[in-house]
Amino acid sequence: MGWFFKPLVQQEGTAVFYRSLVSELELMRNKARARLGFVEAIEETLSQYVDLPEVDVPDLLEGRDYRTLRREDFDFYAAALRDHWDLGDGPIEDLLLVIENAGIVVAEDEIGSVKLDGVSWWSLATGRPYMLVAQDKNVAVRRRLDAAHEMAHVVLHRYVGPEDLKRDFRLIEEQAMAFAGAFLLPAETFGDEVYSHSLEALVALKSKWKVSVGAMIKRLGHLGSISEHYERRLWQYYSYRKWRAREPLDDIITVEQPQNLRSSIEMLVEDDFISRGELLRETGLSAQDLCSLTGLPTDFFDAAPANLVRLRPSVKRWEDDDENLTSGIIVPFGERRK
Repeated sequence: MGWFFKPLVQQEGTAVFYRSLVSELELMRNKARARLGFVEAIEETLSQYVDLPEVDVPDLLEGRDYRTLRREDFDFYAAALRDHWDLGDGPIEDLLLVIENAGIVVAEDEIGSVKLDGVSWWSLATGRPYMLVAQDKNVAVRRRLDAAHEMAHVVLHRYVGPEDLKRDFRLIEEQAMAFAGAFLLPAETFGDEVYSHSLEALVALKSKWKVSVGAMIKRLGHLGSISEHYERRLWQYYSYRKWRAREPLDDIITVEQPQNLRSSIEMLVEDDFISRGELLRETGLSAQDLCSLTGLPTDFFDAAPANLVRLRPSVKRWEDDDENLTSGIIVPFGERRK
């Protein structure tokens, strides 16, 4: 209940980015926004004890109006971001690690709809970006694309206001998707590896680039590597194979997990900087919410019975036994028989 007594941070001046604004999902959007507010509360509490990575998100547009962006600009800015973060132009092994290292706070949750996928904002209170990725799909390549999509909003749309988002929602979403594709699949390196435009050839690249076949098809279309007619054919084959629900390798590639919030809490509790109860009181959240959003085990905040608390062994010091050694009784052995 403590959360309801905490002062609320007003976010009217910054946009909250959702993947859909349809009226039927309003309750889900409100839930996702509230949960992202919980994430900000967790980070603010932890920041009193630990230093999370500083925000390192360059202002790539440098004042340019997002509405003037052209298709080729996304490749330019995506390459600039890779250069800034020193990522090279090959596959990114762990995207969430890259995002968290840039000071973006990432949490995960069951949003309740696969049509939302994620939510993000720049906080006016902390000056830090926050991102919530959905657990609803739990497929590695889809989570990576969702995370890259929210990262694109953080990078490209930092100064977009709520009215801008409402007016240009479709354009802003298209830009985020185009930037995500350009960031995950650089034109030269990825393009050079596509030896065939068949579905089988794209599946062969999936485990290396950790991007869905569907995202590869869109990327090839954006690059002009395939015609609109051939892209439509690929989508027809894709649907015929029922890959919209699940693609090959979806059950093999490991789902990336955010780590910073969880590891911070574990370190603070294990090293006795703060107790589990104090952490719950300071965030004002329930144990269930903290575990769900940070990836902690569901029983992390359960109180252990007093008689089951483990006492740690300590290293024995020889000086502690000096008195016993000097005051001991020497017992002689009997004379050895010849």
